[in-house]
Amino acid sequence: MEQKESLWTKDFILICLANMIMFISFYLLLPTLPVFVIDVLKGDKSKVGYIIGILSLTAVLVRPVSGYMLDTLSRKKVLLVALLAFILSMAAYNFVTGLTLLLVLRALHGFSWGFTTTGAGTIAADVVPPTRRGEGMGYFGLSNTFSMAIGPSLGLFIINKAGFTSLFNACVLTALLGLLFVLPISYKEQITSKDKSIMSLNSFFEAKVFSLSAMIFFIAVVYGGIVSFITIYGKDLGIKNAGTFFLVYALTLLLVRPIAGKTFDKNGPLKIMALGFISISMAFVLLFIAKGNTLFLLSAVSMGIGFGIVHPTAMAMAINRVKPYRRGAANATIMSAFDLGIGLGSIFLGILSDQTGMSYMYLTCSLIILIPLVMFYLIDAREFIKKRETKHHSHK
Repeated sequence: MEQKESLWTKDFILICLANMIMFISFYLLLPTLPVFVIDVLKGDKSKVGYIIGILSLTAVLVRPVSGYMLDTLSRKKVLLVALLAFILSMAAYNFVTGLTLLLVLRALHGFSWGFTTTGAGTIAADVVPPTRRGEGMGYFGLSNTFSMAIGPSLGLFIINKAGFTSLFNACVLTALLGLLFVLPISYKEQITSKDKSIMSLNSFFEAKVFSLSAMIFFIAVVYGGIVSFITIYGKDLGIKNAGTFFLVYALTLLLVRPIAGKTFDKNGPLKIMALGFISISMAFVLLFIAKGNTLFLLSAVSMGIGFGIVHPTAMAMAINRVKPYRRGAANATIMSAFDLGIGLGSIFLGILSDQTGMSYMYLTCSLIILIPLVMFYLIDAREFIKKRETKHHSHK
């Protein structure tokens, strides 16, 4: 029996910890900024959509550049510089006095966020053994999930007990801790990119993962409706701490992601992705009919099952399609699509909820999910089957 390559190396553990801490810093702001916009800066729901969305949209602009730099320079150095910028952005929230200033800061924050997340994901893909990529990237994704289990509820707890200044300071301190975890990472970087000197569109984007990116875009559009409005919707339903949605969602992800990763490595994506899409759609139907805590939290479970399957499976499929020196570009392409979806989704759904009310906005989300489902089975599933058959014939 062949021995499994070791997954839990020092570098893999450090990049998972750094990523988790960085995301905690980010998630502290997720349910609290909508409250800040409405209660402190006196904005309305459509303004919340813009404030949440703008960060994702600026992250989109820098991800292709970050992917190129990660494929041509030292990945660790790029990540360290990005983390410093991220820490400074967090510190600047203390000086925000109006909506325009907040919008500008969120745009600047998005630049550092685009670099840090692409960098961490690319280093993780480097240090995971190829034979355990689905499993390894699943575990790496869990570091985001742990953050989501802790960050939103902690953020709401801090503003209720100590106010927004304490919250923004907590964001700075956690981001600083993330930086300290990156410093000891020491794997030998193999950057063999051919196109160091020639910059082209191909340097920034990876065409092999475009179809997966388009699917991820639509998933992210509806996710924008969760990150921007779930705390406000929870308040409307009379739920005291709507941050519990993120806690339940994250705990479900923790259970689902490792199973989904192993299932993908063993059996491929065909059956498991169907379950993922149906679960996400179901989650939005539950939000539409929710009147209180029970269906609200059941929706979080359904969402956790769906996202715990779809997102890491798509990421693993993308990494498997490209050569090692193109992982930065592949990561950046997929994550750009995700950010673009969240950014446009937050803005579009904010306007929609102003027109129709939030419950109908969530019902619309349950229908939007049908688009990526059809796309996946028309394009990516067919490609997977074709590849599997080719491999099967060549082994004969």
